[in-house]
Amino acid sequence: MMFRATCLAVFTSLTIAADSGHLSSQLLINAEQAARPAPLLWVAVQAGSQEAKERLLAEAKANQDEYWLEKLIQVGYSPAALVLSRLKQDTRLAGRLVKLAARGGVAEAQYEYAMIRDDYKHRETWLKAAAEQNYFIAQTALADWYLLHDAQEKAEPWLVKTASQDSQSAFQLAFIRWQQGTEDLAFELFRFAAQQGHVDAQRVLSVLKQYQPVSLTSLAATSANEPTTTACKQRIQPFATGLAEIVQANRIYQQYQRDKRLSQLSLCVEEPVWLEREAISCDANWQGQGRLGCDIEGLDAVARSRGFTHAVILAKSGKANVNNGVMYLDVGDTYSVFVHELAHFVGFVDEYPLTRELAREYCRRKSAPNLVFLGTITYAPLANIDFWQSIEFPVTLYPSRTCNNINVKSYKPSDRITFMENHDADYIPPLYLSIWEQRLNQPDSQRPIAMNFFQHYEKSGNTPDAAYWLDVLRQQRREPAARSEAPLAVDAKPEFTD
Repeated sequence: MMFRATCLAVFTSLTIAADSGHLSSQLLINAEQAARPAPLLWVAVQAGSQEAKERLLAEAKANQDEYWLEKLIQVGYSPAALVLSRLKQDTRLAGRLVKLAARGGVAEAQYEYAMIRDDYKHRETWLKAAAEQNYFIAQTALADWYLLHDAQEKAEPWLVKTASQDSQSAFQLAFIRWQQGTEDLAFELFRFAAQQGHVDAQRVLSVLKQYQPVSLTSLAATSANEPTTTACKQRIQPFATGLAEIVQANRIYQQYQRDKRLSQLSLCVEEPVWLEREAISCDANWQGQGRLGCDIEGLDAVARSRGFTHAVILAKSGKANVNNGVMYLDVGDTYSVFVHELAHFVGFVDEYPLTRELAREYCRRKSAPNLVFLGTITYAPLANIDFWQSIEFPVTLYPSRTCNNINVKSYKPSDRITFMENHDADYIPPLYLSIWEQRLNQPDSQRPIAMNFFQHYEKSGNTPDAAYWLDVLRQQRREPAARSEAPLAVDAKPEFTD
């Protein structure tokens, strides 16, 4: 019955078209009055009417009518392929329809097709095609894609296009303007984004009110405020190398201030310092080591005047690590990463599998305060177990994956995943806090920044500065006065922990 009705409608439409001189405009008018306008619109489509295609597509979409969508696809009307893809349960067929629509120049389909695969050229090509048709979502996505791949110069023009309508684009463009030295423009962009409710922009504005970049010279000319307590076994000074870095440093500092877990420890974290542009040089692959690092010689005078024992340097990007009194973090590292790395300052060793190189260093030395290792006869060091049992009795040992890569068995005093096994784990066992405090009260177990400076100057042949920092190191470790040959007695090997 439906087939007969359709045939009758088509016949009627052909008659009307003939009576009206085959004018598509008359067919469109008649379709407005028809109970079933699709057949009339189809005749107008065949006559080449663009308006008829659009109206038939809207009609088919509203009724989820696959028949007319397929007919539109047959005459090369690509938007119909995208609409039909929404109705297909078969994901592979739906994907092919999206691809067909994308190749037909449909911006929305080009955007969707771009997001199907992650390879750089595929996504760039199709996002750019959609963006050039002023498809807003594609423009913002293309800018994000470029920024993700450190192609800031390609992202910038698209951010300029979208910043007035999108708070995230304004926020991202503000950082670019800041890096370019146009700080007034950057401030206005931050303020616009903040007014639109962008939380990170609001945080940046707050930080800009609190901090200003300072030079190493002016910093070295001032002494640090005395700590409110004399119980600081470690005085830790964070440094930020840029705007994004000081925002993250401040966030970490504020979280530390609220962290009740660490409040019982004899360490002090100072308020961050924002270093002026290019005060120190940093690299994500420092000296080819595959980790973040910086040239800290510029901090020498600052360390002498301000008296901190350890430093935290936040730089743009790179793998977090600790090297003899200096912690390196990038802008993506969270507070939990900071706490994990902070424990390395007292010698805690990772409880996830170390690389073979690091495993040989730590697992054969058997000196981790949070682990014991299976020896020839018993566990080592037994002093760890004795101390653990003096705090928590009885202590049960559980396998740790630390030494898996060199087939050495290691054990930890916790059955749960701790903050040393997973950076995102918040769990610090009470026993670990006791171990941490014990280590803070053992000066000879510390590897402060003085050791880092000493190693640097000894390696470069700068005897006077090497002697100065060796003396500082011995004072901090409460070692006897140096003899003439003493510098050779100090282990000059850098100690990296990730």
